[in-house]
Amino acid sequence: MLMEKLKVLHVDFAGCEGCNVSIIRAYPKLMNEIELDISYLRDGPPKYDEYDVALITGGACMNEPRILEELREIREKAKVIVAFGSCASLGGILRFARGGQEPRPDHRNFQPINSVIPVDYSIPGCPPTPQMLQSFFKFFMAGNESRLRLFKVTAGLKKLSGFDLIDDIVLTGLCIGCGACELSCPTGAIRLVEKRPTIIQERCIRCGTCYIRCPRASQLICLGGEKP
Repeated sequence: MLMEKLKVLHVDFAGCEGCNVSIIRAYPKLMNEIELDISYLRDGPPKYDEYDVALITGGACMNEPRILEELREIREKAKVIVAFGSCASLGGILRFARGGQEPRPDHRNFQPINSVIPVDYSIPGCPPTPQMLQSFFKFFMAGNESRLRLFKVTAGLKKLSGFDLIDDIVLTGLCIGCGACELSCPTGAIRLVEKRPTIIQERCIRCGTCYIRCPRASQLICLGGEKP
């Protein structure tokens, strides 16, 4: 007996399109499990009044009432909200916005989606890989909550960055020098010096990727239910 496909809505707010590309690249291997309603693949408004999952990319501009209202509407029509990418999950590079730029100089305050609406799962990354989204839906459809716990707990966090990694893992002596943080950083902001991470401050975009990819940091989050 064939399972009914999940109805998945994608909505993009402020972002660089990198997360959107990852979603599109992931979709061919998900087509048998989900029906993706994404603006790139349709003309006009969303197809359905209700969805099983909504993937949200980009941060929430707190100076734009229309965006805040749209987020609340999405929360009403979707059973599960997934913040996909670091801007949606943790604020990311959008936290550096200070306004004063055309065409909308009033856009000066961007926050993660969970500052506006409850989020069920967050998948940080700048951008997350297509494989991460494929794995998420694999475990989600199987009801494997143990494999989704990191994403679920992260949904309750408001910020993570390389600075948190240094404070929580390196300076406390928990670092094992595996190099996962250095390999995962999209801007090269982390370098291993004598098998210990050091951060290049002006390169860190506060995406949280290093923290999530660190085996010790992610374990602490999952075990404790929150960032230590």
